[in-house]
Amino acid sequence: MVISVIVQVGLGLIVFAVGWWGRHNAEVLVPVRPFDDNRERRVRVARRGAVACQVVGVLLALTNLLLLF
Repeated sequence: MVISVIVQVGLGLIVFAVGWWGRHNAEVLVPVRPFDDNRERRVRVARRGAVACQVVGVLLALTNLLLLF
């Protein structure tokens, strides 16, 4: 049981780290296209998805830590 909690907390931290990386690199991750009016919107969507990854990572880590005790 303890091993599964440790693994899931680790997965939560990895998901959080991917969200942090995506939020800080959203400008680079969204390609620049000629005649593109929606780039700013797509950058906002990428940042929103990254924040969702961070929230899910925290929830995964915290719920498994709570199950440990």
